[in-house]
Amino acid sequence: MTPSESQRPHAHQGDRIDVCLVALGALPVVDPNLQRPIGGTETRAWQFAKGLAARDDASASLVVRTTHSRPAFERNGVTILPRHERLFTLYEAVGHSLEKSPRFPGIRIRRLNPNLIWQLPVVALHRTFLSRPRDPRRPCPFFQQIPADVFVAFGVQSTAATVIASAHETSRPAVLVLGSDSDLDERYKSGSAFVSPYGDRGDVCHHILMRADAIVAQTEKQQRLLRDRFGRESTLIQNPIDAAEWDERASASLNPDDTAGLDRFILWVGRAESVHKRPLICLELARMLPDVDFLMILNPRDPAVQREVYHHAPPNVRCVSHVPFERIPSVFARAAALVSTSSLEGFPNVFLQAALSRVPIASLEVGEELLSRFPGSRVAHGDLSALSAFLRDAWTGNGPDSNTLDVARNVVINEHGLERQTTLLAEVLCAARS
Repeated sequence: MTPSESQRPHAHQGDRIDVCLVALGALPVVDPNLQRPIGGTETRAWQFAKGLAARDDASASLVVRTTHSRPAFERNGVTILPRHERLFTLYEAVGHSLEKSPRFPGIRIRRLNPNLIWQLPVVALHRTFLSRPRDPRRPCPFFQQIPADVFVAFGVQSTAATVIASAHETSRPAVLVLGSDSDLDERYKSGSAFVSPYGDRGDVCHHILMRADAIVAQTEKQQRLLRDRFGRESTLIQNPIDAAEWDERASASLNPDDTAGLDRFILWVGRAESVHKRPLICLELARMLPDVDFLMILNPRDPAVQREVYHHAPPNVRCVSHVPFERIPSVFARAAALVSTSSLEGFPNVFLQAALSRVPIASLEVGEELLSRFPGSRVAHGDLSALSAFLRDAWTGNGPDSNTLDVARNVVINEHGLERQTTLLAEVLCAARS
């Protein structure tokens, strides 16, 4: 089917709603055999896709990125639609090594990488002769051809702009699900030349927030920022988690490499990047607590930051780059506490996972709105000494007691269940369709 054959390729019958969710990085959570890192956005999209597919009144498809051709397939009742982007990995690698510069030739090398010797010419050749720069606010035939009643895009980034444009070109609605608070940067304005740390233009991000038919926020803070900065209202839907699946996997056997040989540890989980997750701060904490073991699940992102963490990690820090998703609950079950050094978050999945696992949560700066509902957690408001004191107590058995942690677990079960949150999302999607 092409857009010319049907300007509105709906697939619903009666009151049934067919939903297409777009989270290009979600293939590793769908197919754990890929052994690649999984982020919060991808986890959230997959949970919602499974939740919708389990309903009698809905069906779900999920668009994911692949670097080689792969046919559509089904997983957990969800139709997986691969989008082939064979040069994505190459563009991403070059992007990590370069940054824009006001001086000629307009870019500068941020970090030396021997692979740039061959990567840069290939990218330059492709951009010059084989492709034209594409405005992400234009529709894309790939999305236009998908039979769905409504689209769901995750995060304020260029792909969301394309999804929204493609939906509108075929007279269908698109719903935006916010990610971190950085999705609501006050520098996102019409005509803005600002570029986010992830390469998205401020004017494009503003366009996304203005054009989405409905917006889902993760926290009340995001609702306030969206209203105050962009004049848009939103629906509050908190992150979902499948508690039964999580508990079932919590007793799974671990490979020694999953925890770098540690039986008990303070757990840190995040990307190797210095803008939001800030893993180097975790090393500072570890130096303050030399008799406490730390495990960092350091998902690859910025090679320079990853090298710096490995090079400067004190003896009580062990790092692993990946743990298969199905064994993550078992890792949490062995943690004495979870620590976050993030500067910006939305609604961290790891907080839900820790609370469900009865693990105390310690955050340097973010999550006060959420953690105030989880007894046995602490936000240090930037105070490393206070954070280290909380972690030492958790490590030595002087932290929150089991009854307190049970209360936090029950909050997750009662308020963040997959069925409950999916029902709320389905209501938003049905309203957008009508």
